[in-house]
Amino acid sequence: MNDSFHQRVTMSNNPDQRLGRQERYLTAVTLRWQEYHAPRADWDHDHCAFCWAKFMEGSDPGVEHAGYTTLDEKHWICKTCFGDFRDRFAWTVVS
Repeated sequence: MNDSFHQRVTMSNNPDQRLGRQERYLTAVTLRWQEYHAPRADWDHDHCAFCWAKFMEGSDPGVEHAGYTTLDEKHWICKTCFGDFRDRFAWTVVS
């Protein structure tokens, strides 16, 4: 492996470590603010698509209980990451 290949693989155009190809599935999507509810009995949590903050039902400290989600509820985004990336990803928010 040559040095230029190694530099291309390890260097990022954006130093924000939360970014990792989310543009493939989160660019210009519609989101809504919603309380988190597990989609099935055997599924107890989800994670923010950017920072991996945990979304869960209940009152556990240190977890998110609401956030922005895609309309199909496959992807969740915490309030902080929403604020940081809203313009970059050109999201539309509906109620």
